[in-house]
Amino acid sequence: MSSPFVTQDDSLYQEADHHTWSQLFQKQNQLGNEHLASAYLEGYEKLRLDDRRIVRIEDISRRLEAISGWTLVPVSGLIPTRDFFYMLINKKYPVTVYIRQPHELDFSEQPDIFHDVYGHLPLLTNEKFTRFLTSYSIIALKYVNNDRAVDFLGRLYWFTYEMGLIMENGESKAYGGAIITSSEERANIASGAAPVYPFSLDQVMNTPYNPYKLQQQYFVINSFDELFNVIEGLEEKLIDHLLLPEQDNVVRNFSLNDHIGREFNDVIGFLNDTQFKYPDAVSFVAGQPDERFFDIEDHIASFDTYVRYRMEKTGSSRNEVVNRIGQYGKTKGFINDLVAEYLKVEEDIKVTGEDILMTVGAQEAFGIVVGTLCQQEKDVVLVEDPGYIGVSAFAKVFNYNIAGVGTDEEGIDLKLLRDKILTINGSGKRVKLLYVIPDYQNPSGSCMPIGNRLKLLEMAQQYNFLILEDSVYNSFTYAQKKNPTLKSLDRYGRVLYVGSFSKSLFPGLRMGMIVGGQRVENHRGDRVSLIDEMTKVKAQMTNNTSGITQAMLGGVLLAKNFRLSEWNRAKFESYKMKRDHMLASLDKYFNPQEHDWAAGIRWTRPEGGFFIKMSLPFEVDDQSVVDSASRFNVIFSPMRYFYLKGGGENEIRLTFSNLSRDMIEKGVKQLAQFVRWNVTGIKGPLPLIADTTI
Repeated sequence: MSSPFVTQDDSLYQEADHHTWSQLFQKQNQLGNEHLASAYLEGYEKLRLDDRRIVRIEDISRRLEAISGWTLVPVSGLIPTRDFFYMLINKKYPVTVYIRQPHELDFSEQPDIFHDVYGHLPLLTNEKFTRFLTSYSIIALKYVNNDRAVDFLGRLYWFTYEMGLIMENGESKAYGGAIITSSEERANIASGAAPVYPFSLDQVMNTPYNPYKLQQQYFVINSFDELFNVIEGLEEKLIDHLLLPEQDNVVRNFSLNDHIGREFNDVIGFLNDTQFKYPDAVSFVAGQPDERFFDIEDHIASFDTYVRYRMEKTGSSRNEVVNRIGQYGKTKGFINDLVAEYLKVEEDIKVTGEDILMTVGAQEAFGIVVGTLCQQEKDVVLVEDPGYIGVSAFAKVFNYNIAGVGTDEEGIDLKLLRDKILTINGSGKRVKLLYVIPDYQNPSGSCMPIGNRLKLLEMAQQYNFLILEDSVYNSFTYAQKKNPTLKSLDRYGRVLYVGSFSKSLFPGLRMGMIVGGQRVENHRGDRVSLIDEMTKVKAQMTNNTSGITQAMLGGVLLAKNFRLSEWNRAKFESYKMKRDHMLASLDKYFNPQEHDWAAGIRWTRPEGGFFIKMSLPFEVDDQSVVDSASRFNVIFSPMRYFYLKGGGENEIRLTFSNLSRDMIEKGVKQLAQFVRWNVTGIKGPLPLIADTTI
């Protein structure tokens, strides 16, 4: 194993590295010093750090030694625990010679010279803090062979030298290097999102941490004298903790649903973690609506609109109406009559309020439908492949039979669907339900022609299955006229329509619906309302949907005369502009006439929705996502995530709905650099492109 102790070779630093150093200093200057500890600021002034070029460790070491007696040792990265504590005892501090890359200005996974120098060295000029550090290391050195002891002691180091706060003039200020060098940690503290506790050695030792995420709590000392006084009882506390059995809070011999771990990947969790880890990367991942159009305060005011409407309709007092809204309500919902009117006006769907079940978003609706209709032993749910993972993930977790049917640019392939139905129905099982997104499907963006819709309804009648229509993107058309929903075309009673107001209003409303109207013959031969049967299942899940948000939605529908499309026109125009700009950016940066490496790369040009599918000349996986985020500051979704059993290995999904024009172009340009790197091995800026207006 090679030694981590090295010599700093100034010739290895390129001008780009010095520029990165300068940019890091500029970012720190922009953050300001008002929330930094006075001991840190005094040390910073004494060290006189060069803010233009990477410092010579030898020069800073001589300066530091003259101030406090500490010297610096250049290292290539992390050093063994024993060596680290031994160095601190001898007043030596390791400084990494590596400088982070330009795309890592806000976060570097590896130790680097800027974090070590800017974040930590100023405090080594403070005699009280260094007394704590050396005394701590003397104790720690005795326990380096005990992993649990190192873990406990590591928490003390983390919540002081990395994440420490100190009270000054009634305000907590940062002395920990990881707070000082992180705009995200500073913002996390300022926002009050994470609690700040008075320093307690017991609590610190009982608090694990994740160096790759924002902290969930911080600890504040009153002075460095208080911190040094911790040393007196440190070893006794450490032994107490080591003598206790491991407090891992694990419930043992208690197996969970094994379908969560089998053929079930936490795709959303992985992508969310990646976005969190690289917050400055342009994310083409989440199909989120644009927050500029939420109008949440106006929607909250719509609560009163609904209250007045219900007072006039029932003759009740305001207090009576409001109290009923706050009480446990009807499981089916209480604004169903208003939603029925909205469906008639906007979607040409003619149902009564009794045919509607209000749900907590569309995801709950999917679970209710599958849970009501399907028996795990013999029924099969068919889904588009690739398709949205909401239904397929639910089916996998709860062990329902699920099978995929291939799609093309016109949505689900009806010939493949027929073949799949015949195969399954002939095997002793039965196709009970088909889940489709007819309009601008997630993830492919495909749209089902009207002729195919009519044919699909005929097939449902012929083969006796129901269609679960997810209509979340139906209103988001960039064509002059939107397509009719399957539900509005249905004359066989075969369609269950699931809608959501997350995209048309805002996701935090958490309002969805199941629209039925069918009567079914159950196993006893009784004819029952299918929505009523689903209401029984809903009652076991969430009892009822929030009355507060129902009242808000009801008020919005009344205020807008049930025509959300008119009210959302500016939002739709904005999405169309973004779609157009996204396509123009792709045409510009992936133009094969300008770039040989772009030959053969294709992408869809959707007429609605939020998604573009792109085909690449190489495979993409989880590591590709990390490489793209860490090296090129752009994140995408591999299409393979949306297939049931293989497929889409060379495809990615891009979404543009919640990005500005500038971010769209920046992201596409960085995506082009990532693709070129994979195709040619060349990393760096793209060659100059002819100036075109996009």
